[in-house]
Amino acid sequence: MPTSISQLRVRDLVPDFLSLLDECGQVPARDWPGLWRARYVGRHPEVFAELDREGEWSRPDDLAAVLARLRDCGADLAARSTAVRALLPESVASVADAMGWVGDGDPLDCVVLVGLHRANGWADRLDGRFGLFLAVEELGPPGNDRLLVLHEAAHVVHDRLAATRDWPSHGVANSLLSEGLATQVSAETAPGLPDEEYLWFGRPGHRAWLDGCRARWPEILGRIDADLDATDVEHHAAYFLMRDSPHAADLPKRCGYLVGWEIVRRLRARHPLAEIARWPLDRGLREVHRALRALRAGA
Repeated sequence: MPTSISQLRVRDLVPDFLSLLDECGQVPARDWPGLWRARYVGRHPEVFAELDREGEWSRPDDLAAVLARLRDCGADLAARSTAVRALLPESVASVADAMGWVGDGDPLDCVVLVGLHRANGWADRLDGRFGLFLAVEELGPPGNDRLLVLHEAAHVVHDRLAATRDWPSHGVANSLLSEGLATQVSAETAPGLPDEEYLWFGRPGHRAWLDGCRARWPEILGRIDADLDATDVEHHAAYFLMRDSPHAADLPKRCGYLVGWEIVRRLRARHPLAEIARWPLDRGLREVHRALRALRAGA
């Protein structure tokens, strides 16, 4: 059984969103953006201080459409919030055990919120450190998101051990290490599932994606090797995001997750997870370069 992490702090923003939905039902749609800012984003400045760096949350272009889609989903959003919050204590403790983290005196923050249909989970700055964010409108049926929680919690613990928030935000090499490590942690804490489930957080229907990556494996490795030192968002998007990128051409989207996992699997044969998770950036980049060369030699 995993050690309990007493420093887990969960902030649930879903009740405020449900109150917002009630208010939206009483006023014209033109007033919804103002309510969103005042009743939701504005009530949690500590949460949105970093998330709203460029106005992505306070003034999104599609806010009215998002709120319209969610107007009748209050009960479902509440159920998903309850279910994912129930997963957090054991999941975070399992990740901490796997990565050899016993706490550092500061709470590990988890924010459960309603987002804008952009992502289901991520790690981002919160009170000067990384926190775990889970957007319930993008989660699966209640109780089915343990792999997502494990993966994103691994990112937060990795940051506590190696200060990854100070690494290049869009570095291809450091993203291979961080995403590969998070995937390996989820595989070791929830063993026995098909590879594609770890890479897509338990969502079904991605076997063809994995087969497509394997079929083009030498090409993918060569493309990533050529871009390994890139730190701009477009090169990062080509391998880690779902959106189109001019550098991606027709590569399978998110293929960098598979490459990162194979790199960390290779590293894991010689190093414990707790050691890999503590490598500073320069050591991590050297190891990624070596492992990628070895993968290409065996492709």
